[in-house]
Amino acid sequence: MRETVPLAADEVWVEILGRDCRVLRRTDDKTLAESVALLEQTYRDMERAYELRWGGPPSTLDTTTWLLMGALNLAHRVVRLEQEASQQTQNLELTLTRLLDDVPDASPDTNETI
Repeated sequence: MRETVPLAADEVWVEILGRDCRVLRRTDDKTLAESVALLEQTYRDMERAYELRWGGPPSTLDTTTWLLMGALNLAHRVVRLEQEASQQTQNLELTLTRLLDDVPDASPDTNETI
């Protein structure tokens, strides 16, 4: 398939679980390879979850659909992690604000510094 389908200037071929996929390239080779590995691991995690839930491996699935589900699953994880990090940052800012509010101000008469 690679030989018959021309690529645009910003596209590359990657192999995901033995299937050729044409993707937009917006990163360096190392990051792209790490992303493919992460997507493949997500696919394997989904497959294991399917086996645990239904007692066996998925039957003949449309691999393209399964890969897209894996990508969406991964994107959902990233969004959730970003939300958790944002919440932790907000909690930390609130804690620091409370701590600063509890620190007494230096009185101008005594020339004390904190």
